[in-house]
Amino acid sequence: MKLSFLPVLTLFPVLTLPILVTACATAPKPLPQTTVITPEIVKTCAPVSALQRVVIPAETKIQYAITMIDNPPYDPIESKVKQTRVVKPAQIIYVDTNGKEVLDICEPVQLGAIGPGPGELLPE
Repeated sequence: MKLSFLPVLTLFPVLTLPILVTACATAPKPLPQTTVITPEIVKTCAPVSALQRVVIPAETKIQYAITMIDNPPYDPIESKVKQTRVVKPAQIIYVDTNGKEVLDICEPVQLGAIGPGPGELLPE
């Protein structure tokens, strides 16, 4: 009796191909467990009651406006007016007990420039 392995060898790819294909498939990796940590709320702002309001006055310069109108046959008409112009407007700041300026204030407050702007005339 002669055994022939030829029919078995021809069936070998048919039998092993599905096994090889399933062996290459990857199983989905489990997702890592996510941990949510809520941060602790830290209040960094300063209350207005703990601060001192400081008004820095405006920087001004004094100018004189002189106008002269010819008035023949009479003397010319001359007018001299003193004007106070704003160079840097007044500002409001808040300082702590150490005298340092504080910008992070809990309540809404008016900060910055107030009054007439640069170049404007101050009323006499």
